[in-house]
Amino acid sequence: MQSPNQQMPVVAGSTGLTLTSILMKAYKLHGPKSLENFKLGTYDEPAVRDHEVKIQVKAVSLNFRDWALANGWFGYPGEKLPFIPFSDAAGIITEVGASVTRFRVGDRVAANFFPDWHDGAFTAAKTARSLGGSTDGVLAEYVSFPEQAVAKVPDSFSFEEAAAFPCAGVTAWHSLVVQAQLKPTDTVLLQGTGGVSIFGLQIAKLMGARAIITSSSDEKLAQARDMGADVLINYKEAPNWDEKARELTQDEGVDYVLEVAGQMARSIKALKPGGSIFQIGAVGGPNDEAPNLSMVPINTQRLQGIYVGSTRMLTDMLQAFDRNQLKPVISKTFGFDQAKEALSYMGSGSHFGKIVVQVG
Repeated sequence: MQSPNQQMPVVAGSTGLTLTSILMKAYKLHGPKSLENFKLGTYDEPAVRDHEVKIQVKAVSLNFRDWALANGWFGYPGEKLPFIPFSDAAGIITEVGASVTRFRVGDRVAANFFPDWHDGAFTAAKTARSLGGSTDGVLAEYVSFPEQAVAKVPDSFSFEEAAAFPCAGVTAWHSLVVQAQLKPTDTVLLQGTGGVSIFGLQIAKLMGARAIITSSSDEKLAQARDMGADVLINYKEAPNWDEKARELTQDEGVDYVLEVAGQMARSIKALKPGGSIFQIGAVGGPNDEAPNLSMVPINTQRLQGIYVGSTRMLTDMLQAFDRNQLKPVISKTFGFDQAKEALSYMGSGSHFGKIVVQVG
């Protein structure tokens, strides 16, 4: 295998002209349902077009989506195997295109989950391409993106911390800040202690709101309490956690639910009239209990899908956490050659917060 960044001669046509390619290391997913299909290789560094910046990746973070894709849960819409996985990265700009005006070489940046959703409301066109899914992702030594698809990282964050924000962080921010416009009088129910829920806890406390969090682990619940969680529910001890949430809110119910566990039926039961559920994912897999939606309109409740967010949301969140001296919670850090182990750790459900892979 060629060493990274080594020049390799390539002969172009019959003219005898010799060109050079700069090589890098990257992981590619060659097929689903086995981490044996998750392979490190040597590839050409990405080119940089006029409106793009090239980033030397320093760290990436994992999301449940990455584990699910590697294990064949989602399929590969719009993507031809193999492809570079993972969506969240932070690094240093090493090259800028001729038309770039917002960044310069040496800037510290994080890439947005959607390279085409820069600002404004959701549209299908803005979210047609998602990193590490419908287009190549970031588990590589170098990546190139449009300048509007990256956000400047404040100096207070390490690259590992900055890489934690783009998917899980922005999803929680989009839900609780952009959509809910969270207030101190609100109560938020957070499912589990993965990346989205822990960012949700930090945002809830930043806004002065009350936070209820669920987990099957007393140890993780204790960690959440130390971060400011107001109410703790162990759903192994209280499988009807929706009833427990209502009991702990004097039977009023909660204002907002970050629904990440595929437990919509129970989330609706826990919700107060006029409340909102932000439907994000189903980390627990498909759930057999169908939700009863008949009372949703009568109770003027809202079910809102959340599909990560824009570069503007990422920028706003980075700045807000910087101003308020908040840091992402990183559960465990792996080396670049340990990316498979990082995925396995994600699948184990042992993490509290985010999992990070150091690249450069």
